[in-house]
Amino acid sequence: MLPKVANTLIHHTHRAVVAVQNQTGHALRNALQSSSGSSTAVAGWGSPVSGGSSHSGPGPSKFHASGRLQSSHNGSPITSSNVRDRVEKLKAFRVPSAQHRSHLPADASSDASQLVRSGFGTYATLINTLTDRDFENHEAVRRAEARLRRRRRAGLDQNAPEENRIASLRGDAHFKSALALFQTAAANPNSKFPLQIYNKLLRSCALHANPDAAAFVFGHLENRADILPDAQTFISLIESYASRRDVQGAERMFAKFKEASRADRVQWTCDGVAASSQELDQRASQTAVWNEMLATYFRCGQPADALALLEQMMDTSAGDTFRSAETPLPTSSTFSRAIAGFCQAGDVSTALTWFERMLQQDTVSGSPHESTRVPHRPDPKTWTTMFDALADEGMVAELNRLFARWINISAQEGAAVWSDHRDSVLAANLKFMDSRTDLDQPKAHELLDFLADHVLAWEIEGGHFTFYRDTSRTLCQRLIMQYWNRGFTDQALDLASRIAARQLKVIQHGQTERLFDATQAQRRIEGTRRFAADLTTDIIGKTGAGAPLSSLLRLSALLTDVGALVPSTLSESCLNAYALQRASPTLSLTTKEWEALLEVVVASETDSSATLNTLVDDLLQHSADVAAFSDVAKNHLVRSLSWHDANSARLLAQFGEPFSSRYAELQRAQEEASSPAVSTHSFDVQTPLEEVPGSPLHSVSSGRIDSAHSQSVGEFYPGGNKAAVLTAFRRFKSGADRGIFPRPIVLARLVSALGRLGEVDKIYEVYDAAQVVLNSLEAAKNWQTQGWFLIEDHMIIGLAHAGNLEAAHAHRQRILQQGGVPSADAYGALILHVKDTTDDTSNAMALFQESQSLGVTPNIFMYNTVISKLAKARKADYALQLFQDMKALGVQPTSVTYGAVIAACCRVGDAASAELLFQEMTSEPSFKPRVPPYNTMMQLYTHTKPDRARVLHYYNELLAARVQPTAHTYKLLIDAYGSIEPVELPAMEKVFQDLVADPSVSVQGTHWAALINAYGCVHKDLDKALQTFDSIASHPSTNPRTGPMPDAVVYEALINTLVTLRRMDLMPTYVERLHASGVHMTAYIANLLIKGYASAGDLARSREIFESLQDPQEGVAAPHNHIPHQNKQAGAHPVPANAPVYREPSTWEAMVRAELGNGQRDRAVSLLQRLQARMFPPAVYQRISGIMLDDSVAPWALSDGSSSPSA
Repeated sequence: MLPKVANTLIHHTHRAVVAVQNQTGHALRNALQSSSGSSTAVAGWGSPVSGGSSHSGPGPSKFHASGRLQSSHNGSPITSSNVRDRVEKLKAFRVPSAQHRSHLPADASSDASQLVRSGFGTYATLINTLTDRDFENHEAVRRAEARLRRRRRAGLDQNAPEENRIASLRGDAHFKSALALFQTAAANPNSKFPLQIYNKLLRSCALHANPDAAAFVFGHLENRADILPDAQTFISLIESYASRRDVQGAERMFAKFKEASRADRVQWTCDGVAASSQELDQRASQTAVWNEMLATYFRCGQPADALALLEQMMDTSAGDTFRSAETPLPTSSTFSRAIAGFCQAGDVSTALTWFERMLQQDTVSGSPHESTRVPHRPDPKTWTTMFDALADEGMVAELNRLFARWINISAQEGAAVWSDHRDSVLAANLKFMDSRTDLDQPKAHELLDFLADHVLAWEIEGGHFTFYRDTSRTLCQRLIMQYWNRGFTDQALDLASRIAARQLKVIQHGQTERLFDATQAQRRIEGTRRFAADLTTDIIGKTGAGAPLSSLLRLSALLTDVGALVPSTLSESCLNAYALQRASPTLSLTTKEWEALLEVVVASETDSSATLNTLVDDLLQHSADVAAFSDVAKNHLVRSLSWHDANSARLLAQFGEPFSSRYAELQRAQEEASSPAVSTHSFDVQTPLEEVPGSPLHSVSSGRIDSAHSQSVGEFYPGGNKAAVLTAFRRFKSGADRGIFPRPIVLARLVSALGRLGEVDKIYEVYDAAQVVLNSLEAAKNWQTQGWFLIEDHMIIGLAHAGNLEAAHAHRQRILQQGGVPSADAYGALILHVKDTTDDTSNAMALFQESQSLGVTPNIFMYNTVISKLAKARKADYALQLFQDMKALGVQPTSVTYGAVIAACCRVGDAASAELLFQEMTSEPSFKPRVPPYNTMMQLYTHTKPDRARVLHYYNELLAARVQPTAHTYKLLIDAYGSIEPVELPAMEKVFQDLVADPSVSVQGTHWAALINAYGCVHKDLDKALQTFDSIASHPSTNPRTGPMPDAVVYEALINTLVTLRRMDLMPTYVERLHASGVHMTAYIANLLIKGYASAGDLARSREIFESLQDPQEGVAAPHNHIPHQNKQAGAHPVPANAPVYREPSTWEAMVRAELGNGQRDRAVSLLQRLQARMFPPAVYQRISGIMLDDSVAPWALSDGSSSPSA
């Protein structure tokens, strides 16, 4: 909802009290208006409170210079359908969640119109929204605290962001505001609310441990003869007292419940209970209240009373037929609550006894709400409770025994072993082992093997227990280090290799089965690489230079296998250990270790030639099985020797085949690459899809991937500026000339970074080299495939940002044809740069829909671009829907997101939603003020809903947020004083003086145009408008180097003034000056000329101007009609004065109006036929053809008896 409104409402309660007592809505509307900034957000929503008078007093609002409290801006009455629309928009400002949806009973009272019909609709709607937001915040805190507990158990200490988020969520005052509203309304004896509102308030009372407020709310409900409480009402009441450990208060509420049950004055419904039949639903609702009382006894430290209550339930004589007065039978959830109660009370041993008794039952866990005298087996949630309790108590032996049973039972019952289960068991055992350094070796080894073989996840399907989670990754690292620290070094490295291999298989399976998209896969890959890198750091830090060579080489191989960089410290340790071990009589290394040593030697920057020769001698002396080397290692050996040793052919011949033949192939490839007949690939921007280069391997000499070089080139990421990116490219070029290349991920990032700089030629140089890198991974198909997708995906991003959309789409097609899916960033870049068409939004939405059909999870960048496109197309409803969807997916909106959705609302004139969104944005803890949203709100109240006080309010907010005004800000201020009645010309001129004096902003044509519009069109002072126009060229702020001034925008304002004041006699003079000054005429100037001459009766001249314009290519937006923004002018080429002028849709509209205004209906119809042939979007054609029904230009419509639509 709207935090500022929520926080401010409580301070205005006294006004609302007056409103209720006086049976009028004026004070209430003023109070709410001063909080939300717009009366349409809340005023007059069908509430009896606001009945009686159509007059709205101004009210003491700090945001308004005068009262604006009509029922709506256009004077139309507020209806229940208006309320429904507004409530739906309010819902878009919240973060929907599965938990929230499950707590909303599906009855009629949840409908917005029902809230209005039930009375006090404004109060009900606001309380409903505030309590929903309060519950969502509580759930967010609960989830965050659970994540925090898991991180602390795993030994992670970087928890400040999570702790700050929790503190921020707890600081919200939604409940206080909702309660203040309810207390205000309750002061009126006629106040009535639906049960839903009472229950949501009581739910919040329980969450905030406020039994006094709960008693007040329930007292109001009890006094109602026309409504009955339901089971959820009593659950929240009992929980409110339990939160304060007030067992007597909870017992009083339970007694009230039983009394109401005997009198049959309870509705048998309950949130979160979805039963298969009405009978079961009634029983489950009744049992849920008893379960809550049972949990309360445990919570208040009275387990004996809890067991007595459970005994009553088990001894009940209740039969199959539901009777509200009877004691209900327990359900599986009853026994689960009892176990949770023992755990919460710290009596884990008793909880374990009960749990094991449940395990002995024959009936598997089913519906938690089905009555039973004999408990069923525990469900996964109860298992989680038990695991967490045993872990927290350090009862490791019991925990491990129970987990082993759960593995077997879950396989039998087809249940999933959750990652949280594994994390809890691992964390408890590792904590135990950290504290028991004295544990004898056999026992320690046995325990470690149990954790490695049974607790760690080894299955591939499902995508669970991946290093997407920091907790799982950290726990695996700690487990391996336990092996290492206790002397089981070989098993430690075996386990590390197994874990890494399993992670890679899960990622590959997840991509194949589309369990996660490219972005999610990349995050898992980065997690796996971090696992290998951090583990290496831990081991090197633990052993220093004393680690054996074989261990160091296995670590190097592990890093290489997952595509991570081999750090220089490890390389140095490997080389030092190699130098020492060479002195021994035997150098015993496995094939994998020889390969790793080769990789380290080749990547070494210190005398790698000499070290390589030494390695070759050792390979020959120790008869290493080089034939068993992987293809990657064989290629490394051949390429490295060819670079470093003149006798490479002789040396390779000693290894036999296939080394000699591979060396010959390499020599031929290098000769072809240096031949003048074969040039480097050049890429035409119009390249058809089938001709997009796929493997230009002969255009770049062969080479190798180097870890240190990858780190050097990749230093620009993330957030590198232009200089850093170009430095990275120079490093890349320097390495490529020597046959040394970075990893594919570094090349991919370099491609997209160069694209943002518009460096298309450099993009293709990197792309060309990337094909060689990918070819070198032929023996590692998994990494080759992943690298190929990364490169192609970043080619989409880079080329799109560089403006080469056709080439970007060619790479998009390549990915799709190979069965892949572009990333959210790639689709976001394509959507962002859809432009220069007659229907940008439809093309953008087609891309968005394609991405969704392919399963791409949108990120914030993608959402921002789509919402921005929708905002420009005035599709506010769809923009709000996407805004709601992104929050439901847990994507946190940024200032850019809010700015885009606010702009969407502003473009359709929805001031109320825009104001609510703005307040929501500024109240976010992560809010970083940016100028666009402030300008957007100022523009809304300048042009769409003229209100100077609101313009100045948002300008003052901008200054208070320490945001620098832009050129557009000043233009809006000039318009606010110069075009909104009553006009204040001295204030407008003062703004212009401030603009001139502001060194950070330049005076632009839009500012002069605003002045001319104010003097001429608004104030009707032609002489002042002409004087202002004539002063521009010699004004001190005019810089001739930025282009001719006055520019086209200024001429447009002057010509509009002449048309408005009907001074067409002056028009030829200024049109001639326009052409003589070298300014290119725009379609918008032509529109005014068409209108002006038609209004003066010279329709022939209007037609001549219209026909002198040209049509752009079909489907392409008309060029040259928009002046570039100041920050883009430096690189923009001025349009020649004699360049063609292309028609805009508004030009067709102007000509159609001209013909109709002069009674030329047939000519207007002919124009519409021409327009339709141009294949404009349907919405454009419908808007222009709709002019045919406009009374002001089509008098024939009245004679035909048709009614004109209201504006």
